[in-house]
Amino acid sequence: MIVASWLAASLAGAVCAQAQQYAMQGVPPPDEYAKTHSTAVLHLSKPATTYAANCAGCHGHSGRSVSEIPTLVDRVGYFARISDGRAYLAQVPNVAMSAIGDDDLAEMLNWLLKTYSAAELPPDFKDYTGAEVAQLRKVSIIPRIRRNEVIQALYAAGQIPSASSLAWDTP
Repeated sequence: MIVASWLAASLAGAVCAQAQQYAMQGVPPPDEYAKTHSTAVLHLSKPATTYAANCAGCHGHSGRSVSEIPTLVDRVGYFARISDGRAYLAQVPNVAMSAIGDDDLAEMLNWLLKTYSAAELPPDFKDYTGAEVAQLRKVSIIPRIRRNEVIQALYAAGQIPSASSLAWDTP
């Protein structure tokens, strides 16, 4: 019993020391499973972490979810082809009213567009800036109405093959 208690205390002390070492290096400790199974731990970038914490719950970790939630993959980049579409992406209520700071939100939007829909971005795509996002997110919209307006404008400008190509698939 005394040996078991001593062993448990020694292990706990070693784990705390190791955790402090990781903290001082500014890196998260590796997952115990990964260490014991020679598996790499994927460390997400800041914008990917922001997406995971604030968007993936609805849009899915891969940019696809249920039919009630718009798919991002191979689609969201089209919105950046016109100024109204670019604005719309920062004005969707869960984006505009999130607690994410303007610079972090701009960084996350840029990551999202380039990760899930790079081929659909305009050739001259310019990254969002924090200042731009700060201005855009002040405008309140009715999401479904504004989305349909933007889709019609994209279609009229010849930026999408049909208005139904960005339809919100709901039952």
